[in-house]
Amino acid sequence: MTTLSSIRLIAINQARKQLFGDSSLTVYSTTPEDGETSEGEFTEDWFGHRVQATTNMHKNESGAWQFQVLAESDWETSQAFMLAVVALTVDTRRWKVTKVEKPVGVSLMWKMKAELQ
Repeated sequence: MTTLSSIRLIAINQARKQLFGDSSLTVYSTTPEDGETSEGEFTEDWFGHRVQATTNMHKNESGAWQFQVLAESDWETSQAFMLAVVALTVDTRRWKVTKVEKPVGVSLMWKMKAELQ
């Protein structure tokens, strides 16, 4: 891991701890109605932040969030489940995942857009 990547991960973990403490992020591949299956749990190297709405910008009621999770170097095989994620939780808060973006280039970060439920 390069020094830049190490510095970025330190920043990611500090941002996560400010918003979510030591909580872990759990991802699910099926909805509660279908029996909800936990696919993975991330205890570090992830963070989330609120995303401003692109319409009605003067209202601060957006429930949109974006989460980023560090991908494994062999993510195509070891983390293929991420492509099927439909929900995620942090403590008692729950989000419906609306879009999952694969890691691109050297960043190796999964990006998930989600709506607070």
